[in-house]
Amino acid sequence: MIQLQCLNYILQTKSSSFLTVNNLSSEYFSDYPKEYAYIQQHIATYGNVPDLETFLSNFPHFEVIQVSESESYLLKTLQEDRNTRYLASSFNKVRDLIMSDRTEEAIQVYKNAYEGLETSSSITSVDITKDVSRYDAYIERTRSFEKFYISTGLPELDNIIGGWDRQEELATIVARTNMGKSWMLLNFAKAAVEQGLNVGLYSGEMSERKVGYRFDTLLGHISNGGLIHGNENVQNEYKRYIDSLPTRLKGSLKVLTPNMINGPAGVSALRAFIEKEHLDILFVDQHSLLEDDRKAKNPVEKAANISRDLKNLQVMKKIPIISASQQNRNSTENGIGTEHIAQSDRISQDSTIILALEKKDNIMKVHLIKSRDSENGAVLKYLVDFNRGMFTYVPDGDEPVTTTTPTHIPAPTEGEEVF
Repeated sequence: MIQLQCLNYILQTKSSSFLTVNNLSSEYFSDYPKEYAYIQQHIATYGNVPDLETFLSNFPHFEVIQVSESESYLLKTLQEDRNTRYLASSFNKVRDLIMSDRTEEAIQVYKNAYEGLETSSSITSVDITKDVSRYDAYIERTRSFEKFYISTGLPELDNIIGGWDRQEELATIVARTNMGKSWMLLNFAKAAVEQGLNVGLYSGEMSERKVGYRFDTLLGHISNGGLIHGNENVQNEYKRYIDSLPTRLKGSLKVLTPNMINGPAGVSALRAFIEKEHLDILFVDQHSLLEDDRKAKNPVEKAANISRDLKNLQVMKKIPIISASQQNRNSTENGIGTEHIAQSDRISQDSTIILALEKKDNIMKVHLIKSRDSENGAVLKYLVDFNRGMFTYVPDGDEPVTTTTPTHIPAPTEGEEVF
């Protein structure tokens, strides 16, 4: 019935845009293929929808009905009709393949079924000279930071970028190996947990236990070397900390590793992770350790596919996604830019925020090299102690004070699991 309604709507309104703007192909009108083809041919030849009389002269048995529904309703219902038929066809193929013992092909058809679904794309516009609802949205943002943003945990960074946008953030942390990007990523995750959020972390390299030890170090400032190496000197401190966790935190941190899913995660697995755990924010460590669901062989194409799919996932699920990525080896201290992200400039295009990290001795510089909603180029400096999970802001002009780790507690050696 909806196909008949839509064809009548097109003929009554002579609206060719209903077909062209919404990319409505013949599969949407499987019950009326000849009628659809005739209208399309008339538009292509004469530039307009045929008159009803002209149409009926070619299709005298076509049922003419009066349509009063809105265009948005017709489009939505037509797409639901198309998707229902598409899914039925896909599941029939899955059944036939399973019956033929072609299980792998059946799984692939099943996975592709969702990607083939269509969503509403009706075009609407807003006259911003008359619609001033954005002022009310502005007032609401001034009164309720938590509703729109998630604090990074670094007040100096929040003052510049405003925090992570709850609905439109795809941020990337870039650094060379052993600069501490995994520590920074987890520090951001810890801050989100402290805000009472349901936080997800995909760890492509570290086990959940090592992630847990780092989290404990960041939250409880317990020697990370002591935890990893089983030093008895921190046992009492660690026990008090562990006993306090149930009442100390409002949020949660769910960790996913390759071992839990029998191999590296693709973006489709991250989507399942978000949906299963009802995540408020997702952290990915790191981009290069993700699997390309499209199985590209070329590293640059693979990275671009993953970036594109992460962007689509962020738009679909409307939660912040913060990921770490490798920095090219040829970047320099005075030349850090979006072009220095390893493998693909697509990552820099898709990212709303890019933070580049540099670390020399115990001083970390955080370069804001891209920010959609704030000024680029800011550099923040922190005194870091990864063994104690400390990030201490160093204002411009101040001399950082060197800290030392107690000698009786093993600290990470140079180059050891700094990430």
